[in-house]
Amino acid sequence: MENSRVTWPWERLFCCRLVAISNIFETPPLQRYLLHKTRDIKAIQASVADIFCPHKVKVSGSGPLDRDALMHYAPLPNGAIIYLVYGIEIRVDVSQLGFFLIELPLSGESTPFCGDGSVLSGPGQAVVAGPYQQFATEWTVDCSKLLIKLESGALENYLSTLLGRRQIRALDFDMEMQLAAGSSASLLRSIHWILDELDQPGSLLNTAPLAGLQFQRMLMWTLLHCQPNNYSEELRARELPRIPHYVLQTKQYIRRHYGETISLEQLVEHANVSERTLLEGFKRYHDVSPMKLLKLTRLDYIHLALKEADPAKSNVTGLALASGFSQLGKFSSEYKERFGESPSDTLKGSDNPTTNV
Repeated sequence: MENSRVTWPWERLFCCRLVAISNIFETPPLQRYLLHKTRDIKAIQASVADIFCPHKVKVSGSGPLDRDALMHYAPLPNGAIIYLVYGIEIRVDVSQLGFFLIELPLSGESTPFCGDGSVLSGPGQAVVAGPYQQFATEWTVDCSKLLIKLESGALENYLSTLLGRRQIRALDFDMEMQLAAGSSASLLRSIHWILDELDQPGSLLNTAPLAGLQFQRMLMWTLLHCQPNNYSEELRARELPRIPHYVLQTKQYIRRHYGETISLEQLVEHANVSERTLLEGFKRYHDVSPMKLLKLTRLDYIHLALKEADPAKSNVTGLALASGFSQLGKFSSEYKERFGESPSDTLKGSDNPTTNV
């Protein structure tokens, strides 16, 4: 059968062997976030320095490039994700990163150097570099990469929260990451999910101010648990046992009946445990009460409903009542606090005065 993978125009220009990207991504990621398409390496270097850190580059050969260099960039609350193609054989030297870096080669090969270690890296072989050692990386002419920056303070503060203590030693990861391995595959799936979400115009990452923090925490949690590091054993020792059945049953009941009038007494009766047991279970495993989870579930559902509704046929009041909200003024303030805009702003283009809840 003929290979159906789409061939990018710049690939056809390469005279050397190209390692297929289709093992990881079907198309170049972050399509909506093109920052540079240029033959000026200095422009790429300046942007990389602004987003990551100052560095030196050494380009093999001389004269203008015969193909475009590409850079796609999406910010994270405490970091960044970029897709980068130099289109030329190059070496990058950094005296010290100052942050954590995940490098995922998508085509070609590279050789990162971190401290005294180095590894030949290609599709399927990622690298995690830390902030406390000298770093360098060499790219082949056909190399393209997804680079994920995580600020050291953000990641280490999150680690200290997971461990339940303030003081920790410097976090240090194993350098090599085989993406086909079971745990690393989980990290790759998380990255896929974030990239897919970033490429959706209606994504919460683009509409809710706090959503980026939640996505970033998910990425940090997965990295800390999937990639061996000097805290792996302590993290495993602190893993919580399986969530009790009565907590899972209550969550399922809330998702199915969020539009109805629900009291704490009803949830307790459905869970078939005492009120104290139910409250303690939710506090331990979700850090919110059952009624708080009910409110958050209603807010998430109406947010989606408002984005999908036709302003000419729907109004905020009707959708709010259908989602289980009865105190409309309180609903409006809670909605704005969670999503950063009023319900009527979400219901775009509506001139119906009943939407101004």
